[in-house]
Amino acid sequence: MPEVPGTSPVKNMEIRFFAPGNLVSNLDFVESIFGNGGNPMLPEHDAGLDIDHWTGHTGCVILAPHLVNLSKKSLGLPNVSEAADQQIREGMCWSDDSEKYNDGNAFKITARDASGVMVTIIADNYYGYCKKEVKTQIGFAANLNGLAEEEHAGGALAFARRSHAKEYGVHCRTRQDPRTFKQMCEQFSTQIDIQPEGYALDRNYPDLIYVPRDIRMRISGQTIRWKRGAEVREIRLQPGKVYMQPSGYKIEMEKHPDAPTWRLIGTDAEGVFCHKPSTVSGGGKSKISKSLDDAIIYGPIFVNDLEQDLDAVEEIFKHDYTRRLKPEFNNEDRDPTRQPLSPDRSLGSVIKLLTPSTSNTVEYNQWLANIPARILSLIFIIKRIHQTEWGDDWRRHYTVDIINGEPGHALKANNRELVLSYLRVGLDPKGEWHTYKLRQDFIACEKVQMEDDITASIVVPTASLPNTHPNISATALS
Repeated sequence: MPEVPGTSPVKNMEIRFFAPGNLVSNLDFVESIFGNGGNPMLPEHDAGLDIDHWTGHTGCVILAPHLVNLSKKSLGLPNVSEAADQQIREGMCWSDDSEKYNDGNAFKITARDASGVMVTIIADNYYGYCKKEVKTQIGFAANLNGLAEEEHAGGALAFARRSHAKEYGVHCRTRQDPRTFKQMCEQFSTQIDIQPEGYALDRNYPDLIYVPRDIRMRISGQTIRWKRGAEVREIRLQPGKVYMQPSGYKIEMEKHPDAPTWRLIGTDAEGVFCHKPSTVSGGGKSKISKSLDDAIIYGPIFVNDLEQDLDAVEEIFKHDYTRRLKPEFNNEDRDPTRQPLSPDRSLGSVIKLLTPSTSNTVEYNQWLANIPARILSLIFIIKRIHQTEWGDDWRRHYTVDIINGEPGHALKANNRELVLSYLRVGLDPKGEWHTYKLRQDFIACEKVQMEDDITASIVVPTASLPNTHPNISATALS
């Protein structure tokens, strides 16, 4: 069972594992997963002497593949005349003395008692059965211990990420966080070196740079700017560096995996523990900790008729957004006069602007519902690559090739084909992929694997745990 600091120490059961010499690799496989407790004949490895960390349960596993020829009678099964109805239905009885158990195939037999003693004989050499028997004995010990369990589970700590395209800091979500750069420096004064310009370097991780809350980062020019008093301070934005704000939000400069462009990627400070409980083999225990990137493909963005589509986009850009929100939600947009291509509106703000919401008026949501999906995709890609100096003359930067004298459909910006992200989700009856376009600011979350196949957990009072989330109301947690 895992340790709960201040409440209970880590606890282990002991299992003796016996294998013939030609199956020593099975023993090595089990030890590679569960470890080796040492020679039990030595006092320092005697579980019975470690009353603080021993659960009080002892298991024994014996590999004996030569026992497959044992008869049902020799293994203690009753004669059919003495067997219960269920034993007869399941073939757990015999009528002939020589009748082999499990028809002479691999089997396991187990003896357990309420004190926590377990003995299992496995008449096979399969690695998986060795591991599963140890799991079974851990589960039995956890059940006897109480307030604990062993699960066939998987899990990962997932940190949400998002693409800020070429600019970060406009309408920044981290500006709402009350923590300041000064408070952060005071809290971590032994771990960071504060620089005269008003940022800090981590002493242990040279690629980690601490920056103030109110910053503006731009790919163009590779700059990070902020105000310190009346002065504007600036440092260079570099790939390979992680820039962390007082809230813990991280921003990195990353190259697009399928296009010759760079983008700013933000990662939340606090992750979500995704736990997949009680899962059968093949149920996705390991998949939950894998990145979604493997299912994402990249392809061009298509237009129907370029001029008509750009006319529709321009009409949306010129729309009046000052009356989109219900009066009680006016505070959700700090400046509703900002147009979608305004440098004061981020890509995320434009996506929110053009997404139906209960905060919007009914009329505005109806207007949004009439916008075709392909036009929305076009708006978001135009916003993502828009440069302020283009002004109102942005249309001339977008073209399509002329193929056989007719306009093509793959959109280009400044003669470079644009790339979008698509998610593959399952196959149709013909074996072809179902593909869906992802939001322009979508980035697969960052994951840290926390569980794989075997999970032992303990239930403790919430009050005994430090740093619990303020929204948790449960009195006990697993």
